[in-house]
Amino acid sequence: MNIPPKLYDSSRLLRPDEAAKYLGVSPGQLRLSRHTGELFKGVSTPAYLKVGRAVRYRRRTLERWIADLPEFRSTAEYQSTK
Repeated sequence: MNIPPKLYDSSRLLRPDEAAKYLGVSPGQLRLSRHTGELFKGVSTPAYLKVGRAVRYRRRTLERWIADLPEFRSTAEYQSTK
């Protein structure tokens, strides 16, 4: 994944389009997740901030969100969690 250098600063607030690129999802999917509470089926959406009317994501929050996702070694292992 080719992430622009400015996205590496963990203290930086990311716009939704930047956060979507960082997470590898579309901006529309990320926007919808703020309403449904799930980014993927059974996976809660990452926390975000409201700065006035603007939505922003802390990069370090996204990093923690990714780190907290379960990891699997096989599809069978993943299927057994359903």
